[in-house]
Amino acid sequence: MESEARYAWVGAVIIGLIVLVATGLLWLQGGLAAHDVKRFTVYFRTQSLDGLQLNSDVKMYGIKVGKVIDYRILPTEAKNVRVVIEVDAKAPVMEGAVAMVNRNLLTGLASIEVNNQAEKAPLLEKVPEGEDYPILAEGQAKLTRFAERMEGVAERADETLSRMNRALSERNLQSVERTLANLSEASGSVARGLPELKGALIAARNTAEQTHRQIERLGPKLEATLDETRQLAQEMRGGMSQLRLTTDLGLQELQATGRALRSASQTVGDAARTLREPAGALFGPAPENLGPGEESP
Repeated sequence: MESEARYAWVGAVIIGLIVLVATGLLWLQGGLAAHDVKRFTVYFRTQSLDGLQLNSDVKMYGIKVGKVIDYRILPTEAKNVRVVIEVDAKAPVMEGAVAMVNRNLLTGLASIEVNNQAEKAPLLEKVPEGEDYPILAEGQAKLTRFAERMEGVAERADETLSRMNRALSERNLQSVERTLANLSEASGSVARGLPELKGALIAARNTAEQTHRQIERLGPKLEATLDETRQLAQEMRGGMSQLRLTTDLGLQELQATGRALRSASQTVGDAARTLREPAGALFGPAPENLGPGEESP
């Protein structure tokens, strides 16, 4: 009886320890009550899920906020995997948020990064018809963008190499060799003609110096000649003004003389008409030439 009581007491102690350890673990995980989490569904169509597995981390701004709890490869669509994630309710997942797969290059393990795209957007809580949880859109991982950019760089580099290969073809190399030979020959000709060119340059410089000295000697004479020319021009301008004035006066006198001659010619004409009829001048007009109401003197 004592041994049975001892075994019962040991079993009770062991069970109590197990319950105590379980309680402590539950307390460390957030208490006995159900942990406050939210679940979301992500459909991955373009990203590789290499390294992603159950219980993989779900992060937001680099902080672990959840884990992967389920996945399913859809047989109806190629490269289409449905992943269910569980996120702490304290991490706000807003409408317009995207999920991306990030991969550690050293360990090969992958995680899901959730990024909110819009500020002050409402929380993502709407469950589409036929779904169990709200849908998170698939984003594009930084590594994927980097790979695409590197692919573009590689394509441009390949095109550049192709152009260089075409530029360095046998035909172009022969043309370059001929051009270099022509340049070498031309440089040799220039080198041989350098003494003559140097002599011509020296002669040209001497000529320029002599011309400069002659110009310096002729400078005062040219200035005096210019002064005389300027003075002569002023005198001619004054003579022209005097000539214009004299011409204007002569024209006025000619106009007055013309008017006097015209008056004198009229007077002579009147006298001539009088001389043609002397009787009329002395005795007046004949009776037959009288007008109505006129009488003979």
